[in-house]
Amino acid sequence: MRNTAVIPELDSLQALRDTKRAEVTIARVLRGPLDDQQMAEVLVLRAQVRLLGGRLDEAFEDLRAAQELAPAVMDQPGTITIAADCHFARFELAPVGFADRSDTAAAHRLYTRVLSEFGQFDNTGWVLYQLARLRLIDGQALEAVDLLQKALLSPSRFAFLTAYCYERLGFIHLYEVRDLPQALNFLNKAVDTYPESERRTWLAQVHTLRSRVLRDQGKLDEALAAADFAVQIAAANGADGRVSMSDASLLAAELAAQIGGHDRDVVAYLNQFLQTSRKPGGIDVTWSRAHELLGDSLWRSANPQGALAAYESALQYNPYHPWELSLYYRMARCHYQMKDYARTTHALEHMFKIAERDGEAISDFRVYQLLANAYYASHNFADAEAAYERALSLAPQETDHIAELVHYMHLARGRAVGRAAPTL
Repeated sequence: MRNTAVIPELDSLQALRDTKRAEVTIARVLRGPLDDQQMAEVLVLRAQVRLLGGRLDEAFEDLRAAQELAPAVMDQPGTITIAADCHFARFELAPVGFADRSDTAAAHRLYTRVLSEFGQFDNTGWVLYQLARLRLIDGQALEAVDLLQKALLSPSRFAFLTAYCYERLGFIHLYEVRDLPQALNFLNKAVDTYPESERRTWLAQVHTLRSRVLRDQGKLDEALAAADFAVQIAAANGADGRVSMSDASLLAAELAAQIGGHDRDVVAYLNQFLQTSRKPGGIDVTWSRAHELLGDSLWRSANPQGALAAYESALQYNPYHPWELSLYYRMARCHYQMKDYARTTHALEHMFKIAERDGEAISDFRVYQLLANAYYASHNFADAEAAYERALSLAPQETDHIAELVHYMHLARGRAVGRAAPTL
């Protein structure tokens, strides 16, 4: 498409992912003696570089300027593909609720035009891959699989395309087909075929997907190892791995918590997640879940103060938490461990009010045992006795707590004025 005798430096830039360096080179070329055709071709290349950098408005502006200089440049298959990629990227990068389906329609129309008008295009594989992703957005998984299989057999300018196709096939077999062995097979192929020359951060995403497949297969230790490997890859790539780090670290935390005995690791993973994720401005279920996991691990690590702060954040990010009552119990437990008995009873009383409001019955004897212990520690023996009685009425008879409950109920009942209460 371009006159490489005039602009020889630009041939290598399509494979160059250092967008800043590429823009500097292009800016230097644009200051040279170029005719309108050459200028348009360079602007198209800069549009591609800006697309890679996520600067879509500027990419579209370059394409418009190129069309004004040399309209025929927009009829080249490479330029049509770049324009389609820009539309697709604008849809994917739009904030939640602001994505415009006209962008996916435009992308689909342009990709289809390339396939129908340019049968010998040397980047047909990429076009088929992008169309497959559009099919997935529309819920057409089987059509996407067919397009991906064709993409694997088609020419492409991108060495990474084979790995990308295997990754999407793995994704589809995990979430749509639910064929876990085949999903893992495709994802392993994605790892094996990814070029060494490409950025490593993409592999973090693949290993995160592998981890989810292994988790669903019940192979929790292997799943945790895969998620941890994804975390390591993302961490080694700085800002470029920020999004991958967020996804992988949260998954690793959930797996480590599920396996048990990894509380220190859970805390470390969750701190990585919170540091690399954008702090939400309002309700966010994921952040709520992360703080809940963090609170549980800090509690088991004998850090009730940290656990309390985490539980409070869990409710802050999800005031409609489905386990709201449980969170208030866990917060009360932290207050008790910190010997703040007034806040213990306040948290539990608030829990009872919520249950009454929602028409729920609290039947866990441990809630009343904790309340009784807080009353007892505050020398409020009459209320402590009543709470112990309620706990006894709810506790399973085979539980080891029966003797303890009976013991302290009698102590509360037989308290004497001026006699110090035994410490719980």
